[in-house]
Amino acid sequence: MPLHTNTSDDTESHHSTAGTASLVLGATGVVFGDIGTSPIYALRESFHAAGTSIDDIYGVISLLFWALNIVVTIKYLSFVMRADNNGEGGILALLSLMPRKIRGPKTPKHKLILVLVLIGTALLFGDGVLTPAISVLSATEGLSLVNENLASAAVPLTVVILAVLFMVQSRGTHTIGNIFGPVMIWWFGLIGGLGIYRFAQEPSVIKALSPVYAIEYIGHSGLKTFVILASVILCITGAEALYADMGHFGANPIRWAWMFLVGPALILCYLGQAAFVVHNPEATANPFFALAPNSALTVVLVISATLATVIASQALITGVFSLSRQAVQLGLFPRLTILHTNADHEGQIYVPIVNWLVGITSIALVVGFKSSSALASAYVLAISGTMAITTLAFHIVAREVWEWPLKKILPLTIGFSIVDLSFLVATSSHIFKGGWVPIALGGVVFAVMSIWRAGNRALNRRMRESSRTWQDIYYGLETGEIATVPGTAIFMASPAEMVPSALISHVTVMHSLPEQVIVVTVKSDTQPISTTPVLCDHISDRLCRVTIYAGYMESIKLPEVLATAVLGDKEKDATYYLSERHFLASDTGSLGHRTEALFEILHRNSVSPTAFYGLPYDRVITIGTRIDL
Repeated sequence: MPLHTNTSDDTESHHSTAGTASLVLGATGVVFGDIGTSPIYALRESFHAAGTSIDDIYGVISLLFWALNIVVTIKYLSFVMRADNNGEGGILALLSLMPRKIRGPKTPKHKLILVLVLIGTALLFGDGVLTPAISVLSATEGLSLVNENLASAAVPLTVVILAVLFMVQSRGTHTIGNIFGPVMIWWFGLIGGLGIYRFAQEPSVIKALSPVYAIEYIGHSGLKTFVILASVILCITGAEALYADMGHFGANPIRWAWMFLVGPALILCYLGQAAFVVHNPEATANPFFALAPNSALTVVLVISATLATVIASQALITGVFSLSRQAVQLGLFPRLTILHTNADHEGQIYVPIVNWLVGITSIALVVGFKSSSALASAYVLAISGTMAITTLAFHIVAREVWEWPLKKILPLTIGFSIVDLSFLVATSSHIFKGGWVPIALGGVVFAVMSIWRAGNRALNRRMRESSRTWQDIYYGLETGEIATVPGTAIFMASPAEMVPSALISHVTVMHSLPEQVIVVTVKSDTQPISTTPVLCDHISDRLCRVTIYAGYMESIKLPEVLATAVLGDKEKDATYYLSERHFLASDTGSLGHRTEALFEILHRNSVSPTAFYGLPYDRVITIGTRIDL
């Protein structure tokens, strides 16, 4: 008998293993960039807040270790990641999973929940702005250990790196993405190895992993604990990214990468820093770069840290692009120009306006705050706020959608909330030290979402109240009041049941309609990629109402969809009719003068339906209308 028979099962197993290994590699490169670079500054800031006595060192390490375990391993990896929407994660995925009564609230309780989720979303945008600034700056500050004269170069070098990073975004992340995994594996191997080297010189710090030290330290420190927690939270930056990026790699590859590489490397790195500080308290000025035993390795560490922080920044920038598209598709943002940078990967996109706003703001923060320590105070509030809101959203999904009994979900919610609210209270003390920055950034994003939602609701109400009915159109066609002309007309309608403003204007001015009329409505689906087929409602021989569902991770190219599902080759000869709305912004409308004026600005500066839906410019006719909301 042959020693081995190559069966199809063996081949499938091999491909499965190879595919999983590739996903683990990708997850290591993209998902863990933010949390993987937190050792550069987390322990430094924690020691600055706590002190460098033996009790302080052991207490801080214990707090840090259990924060990683409770928040990352237990909360996100074990529980929150179960709340996926067809594999996609993130706070907007949680929103899409919630019952309709919360997504379209009518009671004060449900409105409050929706507002909190939108606040969490807004804070994530603030996180995306702050991460590139603090990450890259914390890495370039290591130059001062190579040569004290290079300390002043940290800020200008960071500005140059960020400027280049944001300028190349339009080229897409595919090329740089190919080296994400290998570089981050090198990074985790390097910081884990240096951690072991320093830990071996003072192995007694392993005792700090006992929860007893954290509990005793909290009891001993009293209210000072909150000051320390405001810095300890830096060790779990990027925890939300584990959940938000789940759709790219799957939950299990992320869990495996954490359990077998990322988590151990981080813990070893923190233990190594603590071990070195035990004998060298002056190293608290920058304990991470002090891990290197000589200047040559310090240079290697600085270069590696810079590469790792660029990758962490890239991952957050890409995440902000994805979050922006989700917000557009869920009706929370005005239409934005969204460019696909890779034909083979639908998720790789570039959003120009978001890129430049984030880039300019990140660079301004670096110039304004001048050090990663100062930026840390601004950074932490966004993290704690988002984590607390994620716990609330998870509780609602588990209770309302999965119907978990209270005895199962309540202990989890209480436990997670105690940790989240402790961090939130701790970081709120930093509001005047820079914590106002994510609040201000989040406030702008929240205001845009709120005004856009309110304006669209008012617009839909106005259209329902004032538009002509379909019965009027049918009657005009039957009696000949509305003449028939050759051709195919496609009108965009929102909401679907209303007669489009452009169609009403066409009938009113031209007293005619083309012989075939297609009324198209694009509706947001609660799925990432919609599986709902295109719906065609043939109202008459001449008139068809088409409904297209777009998932919150999709970008719809309308001509392609209509050609495939409805018109075939006739689409090439069809004419698209759009309504260009102008709002009066008077005090008589339901929105009020100021809100309507702001909505007018957002509406006017949003991307036109022609560009957003990929309509052919030479076959689009725009008809203007004036409305008072």
